[in-house]
Amino acid sequence: MTYRKVYLMIFVALLVAVAAAALSACGNATDPAGDSRESTEASPAPAATGDPFIFGFDGGFTGFMAMDVELAEKGILTKLDMIQNQWMGRPVEYKKADNASDPVVAVDKARQLVESDGIQFMAGPIFSPSAAAVTDYLAKAGGIPQCSIIGQPSDNLKTANGLAVMPNGLYGSQGYYFGKYTGEQLGYKTVNCINYEDTAARQLQAGFEKGFAESGGKVLDTKYVPIDTVDFSSYLTTLKDADATYFWVFGNGAAPFVKQYNDYGLTAPLITPMAGNFSEPQLADLGQLGVNMVGCDFYAAELDTPANQEFVDAYMQLYPGEYPPEQAFGGAQAVDVFLQALKATNGDSSPAALTKVMSTLTWEGPTGKVTLKPYQGAFIPVRDFYMLKVQQVGDRVAWVPVFTYEQVELGE
Repeated sequence: MTYRKVYLMIFVALLVAVAAAALSACGNATDPAGDSRESTEASPAPAATGDPFIFGFDGGFTGFMAMDVELAEKGILTKLDMIQNQWMGRPVEYKKADNASDPVVAVDKARQLVESDGIQFMAGPIFSPSAAAVTDYLAKAGGIPQCSIIGQPSDNLKTANGLAVMPNGLYGSQGYYFGKYTGEQLGYKTVNCINYEDTAARQLQAGFEKGFAESGGKVLDTKYVPIDTVDFSSYLTTLKDADATYFWVFGNGAAPFVKQYNDYGLTAPLITPMAGNFSEPQLADLGQLGVNMVGCDFYAAELDTPANQEFVDAYMQLYPGEYPPEQAFGGAQAVDVFLQALKATNGDSSPAALTKVMSTLTWEGPTGKVTLKPYQGAFIPVRDFYMLKVQQVGDRVAWVPVFTYEQVELGE
């Protein structure tokens, strides 16, 4: 073999080695520790073109519901990030306005979103009186559909106008299934009830009493306390002996209620008809005091479905160390309702087209199958509804699903 041939063979071998190294670098990412792993980042979608789809959120970013609204927006932004801000090859734009959880301001902000920002679909407001006022305005402003973030009171059916989409149902039905579970599955026969004075509280309570009575249970005493109460001592000291204590307290009063309940040596198990009133940071603050508390809701981060795992992963990618609560899921779900409606209309974003498909809209999401149906001027769901229990999950204290009412209609 001549030197010339040897040099040629060496040169070809070097070219092959360089090419192989380049291909390996393109197909793998290296972490800070130097280990090679397959890249998990999604490939960028082709650039969206055409007129945008425009999603709006009329939320109380300031005011007493600011925390709920902030969490809902995190869910909205997570869902938009998951679809890379485009749908059906067209861009998706997000517009928002702060209504301070004031019904009058909420209507003014709705007008801004519709007339100035050109939204085609609205999420919120979360505060139910604001939501009712906004739906009434939307009926006069072209009929843009409006989607709830959480459940709604039946009072809001009065202004639903065929536009109100309530994918998490009405409070009365949520309370009803919680009452059935308390009597039939937990086996409790008597409960005392303490609620903040609020429309949602009364409808949850009424639903609970109905379901509990049908299951052989009896409510011994019901108290309604001012909504800004944080000292519950005068109410706790007068509780009758019962199998459990039902309570609906939220915000700054939620954790103090549980702590004071334990300080007074009360031992009847605590049950609450809206698990979302206790965020994971609040549960972490309570520690073992919150463990074994029972609640219900339409979502929990611990739901074991592939779609939910994908949502949780995407949420934590944007907000490291945080698990999505019901408010965040509700925000993401509102975006999903808009996207699924657009898919059903083949991209027709006119109010008439969107509201028409709401009557039979069905999709699979993190919580499983959801189907909408008309109900007294609104659209309510047939969906799974979850009974939850606070448990230790690794180094977290979290709401964990323990029982499911499968594909139930969440009307009154």
